[in-house]
Formats: sequence, structure tokens, C-alpha cells
Amino acid sequence: MHKSIIFSLFLPLLALAENQQTLSIEQSIQLALERNPSIKIAQEKVNDAQQSVYQAIGSALPSISIQSSQIVDEIVRPIDNFFYVPGVVPDPANPITYLMSNPTMEMDFTNDYQMDLQVTQPLFTGGKVILGTLMARKGLNLIQSQHRQEKNNLSFNVIQAYLGMLVTQEFLSVAEEGYQTAQEFYEISKLLYGQGMISKLDLLQAEVQAANLLPQKTQAENGVTMAAAGIRMLLGIDSETEIVLTDVMSYNPGAYELETLKVKALSNRSELHQMEISKSLSSMGVNMARSEFLPMVALSWSYSKFGDDLDQVSDWDKSNMLAVGLSYNLFNGGVRYSKIRQAKIAQRQVEYGMEALKDGILFEVEQTYLRLMEAEKNILSQQKTVGQAEEAARLAKIQYREGTITNLQANQVQINMTAAKANYLQALFNYTLAEASIKKAIGESLYHEGTSRK
Repeated sequence: MHKSIIFSLFLPLLALAENQQTLSIEQSIQLALERNPSIKIAQEKVNDAQQSVYQAIGSALPSISIQSSQIVDEIVRPIDNFFYVPGVVPDPANPITYLMSNPTMEMDFTNDYQMDLQVTQPLFTGGKVILGTLMARKGLNLIQSQHRQEKNNLSFNVIQAYLGMLVTQEFLSVAEEGYQTAQEFYEISKLLYGQGMISKLDLLQAEVQAANLLPQKTQAENGVTMAAAGIRMLLGIDSETEIVLTDVMSYNPGAYELETLKVKALSNRSELHQMEISKSLSSMGVNMARSEFLPMVALSWSYSKFGDDLDQVSDWDKSNMLAVGLSYNLFNGGVRYSKIRQAKIAQRQVEYGMEALKDGILFEVEQTYLRLMEAEKNILSQQKTVGQAEEAARLAKIQYREGTITNLQANQVQINMTAAKANYLQALFNYTLAEASIKKAIGESLYHEGTSRK
């Protein structure tokens, strides 16, 4: 009985633990990379590109085909009998007279059974096979780079959602603290009103102040709920599971130098790497178009065996042939020239895109850097302001209780403290997110390969 009571007491705690999930930023990124559909799609694109490489390599290898046939029914076409002599009567004892007496005859030159084996090996394709293999490998590298970029973008989105939930929780704490402080002022006002130290108007103002802060508290609670729903959706977590965040926002200033960041961005960004691959592919595309002016040479060997009796396969007739074939398109209406010009146009487009991409990346780095510096200045400013506002609120509570300041003055101090804390939290969120944005802007990985993250 005693054990049953203990178990019944701990049962609600066990159920609560099952519906809770504690998460750090790294754990959140890991979950997202494991469960997010866009990452799974990107991985399948990598797998598909790998198959294209196998196919390109396979086109350089010999092709072997085997074929067999059986004639199950046929109608033999009659032909004129050159040995026919009108008036000749067939004599059963003389087969020649039978041949001479028929104006037509049927001769079957086909075999009922035939088996063929053919092997073809490309010898020269004008570079198509080599170029096709190289282009397939480059295409695989391009898809792999896009896959890594997709994972990095998702990791950034997870960090942003995680920090967003943290800051909404902090805003809720500030709202709850402000509401609690307003309630305390209201309780003090009731005491002072009972002692005749303040007017009815002051009491009503204190009550209104507390009531006005209640919607802010409710709004903050809804913000936490929405932020939790967003991170659940991003990580693929059940809607009934409570999210408990273990990391906290903190100000850890780092050393950032704009020109160094720009150099790193131009060296590390996946988009530039992808553009380099596209540039290489466009150059190969020009060579592939030029290869249409070269002949195709292939070596072919065939072996055939044929006969009419399956019981005497060893006696069937056979034949084999080894041949070298060459094909060349002399004229196709200028299509080959047009394809070369088209490939060169695509090549120039990639080069122009490369320059535009570099300018865009440098602008992104500078913009993110300025946001980081702005957020850092705001943090340093708000840290001091929060301390002053908290001390002012403490003194205001004492002075209001003693009746040395008015309700209006006390309310203003309270509002100032809430605003200072909210501004500090916003600055801290902006700084922390800007640091992650800097890493993303310079192409630094926001996830770890092969360890705690995928």
C-alpha cells in the first residue's frame, strides 16, 4: 500500500517528463537536420547526381547484348521454278520430273532458332564520354555544395527560432515583473488611501496602471506560445510536447574586422563555390558543343548461332564478325554552330552572375557587420540604463510608501524600468542573432559534420 501511494504521487511527474523535451541550440540543429523534409530532399538530389556520375562512367564501357528468337509460324513465299517445263508429267520414280512439272516452288531459307551476342566498344566519341563524365562529377559537386548550403540555412533558421523563443520568454518575465510591481503599487495605494494620505484619484490611477499591464502580460504569454509552436514545427516535434530551452542569451563580445570578414566571405561562401563550378560546367558545355564536329568511332563484335533442331545445338551453324564503324555528320543545317554560340552565351551569363554575386555578398557582410556594431552599442548603453532603472524603481517604491512622491511619478519610474529591460533584451537578441548572421555571411558552418549534428 505504501509503495502504491508513492507511485501515484510520482506518476504525474513521470507523465510530465515524457511530454517535455530539453533542447540546446546544437541539439535543436541536430533534430532539424535529421527530420526536416527540405534536407531530405536535398540529400536525395545528391544521391541522384551520384547516379548520373555512374551513368557517365558506364557510357565509356562496352555494351553487351544477347538476343534469341524462335519462329513459331511462317508462310513461305512461293517463287518461280526456273526448271519448269510445260507438259512434263511427274514420275514418282524420278524426282527430277517432279521438279520440272511444277511452275512454282517453296524454299525456306530461315532457321527456326537463332541466338545472337553483340559487343560494342566506343573507341572515339569526339570527347563526349570524357566531357560527360567530368560534367557529371562537377554536377555532383554542385549539388553537394547546395546541400551543405541548405543545411547551413536551416541551421541559421533554427538558431533564429531558438533565440526568438528565448527572447519572448524573457519579455514574458519582464511583463510579469512589471505587472507584479504594478500590483504592489496598487496594494500600497490602498493602504495609503485608507490612511488618508492619497486621494481617490491616485488609488484609481494605481488600479488602472495595473490593469493596463495585464494585456501586455497576456500578449507576452501568447508570444511564447507562438514561438514554441514555430520551433516545434521546424524541428518536427509533436505539438503536445513542452519545449524547455537550456541555452541562454549572453553578451560575449568578439573581435570583428570588416575587411577580414569580406575576405573570408569571398573565400568561403557556398554560392561562390557553386558559381565557380557552374563556370567550369559552362566551359565544358562549349567543348561538348564543339565535339559535334568530330566523328564517332566504335568497335563491334557479333556472334550468331542458328539451327532448326533444339536437340542438336552442337550441330547448328554459326557466324561471327568484327567490325570498326565510323559515323560523321557532314551537315545538319547549322545546328552545331548554333549550339556552340548558345554555350558561349551561357558561359558569359555565368561570368556576369559571378561579379554580381560577389558584390551582393560584400554588401551583405557589411550590412550584417553594421547591425552587429549597432546592437553592441545598444547593449552597452542599455546595461547601464537597466541598472539605473532598477535602482530608481526600488527607491520609488520606498518613497511612494512614505508619501514623498506621487502615484504619477511612481508609475513613470515603473514604466521606465520595464522599457529599459525590454530594450536591453531586444539589443541582446539583435546582437546574438547578428553574430550568427556574420558566421552565415562569411560562409562559416553553423553545424558540425559527423558529430553531434548532421
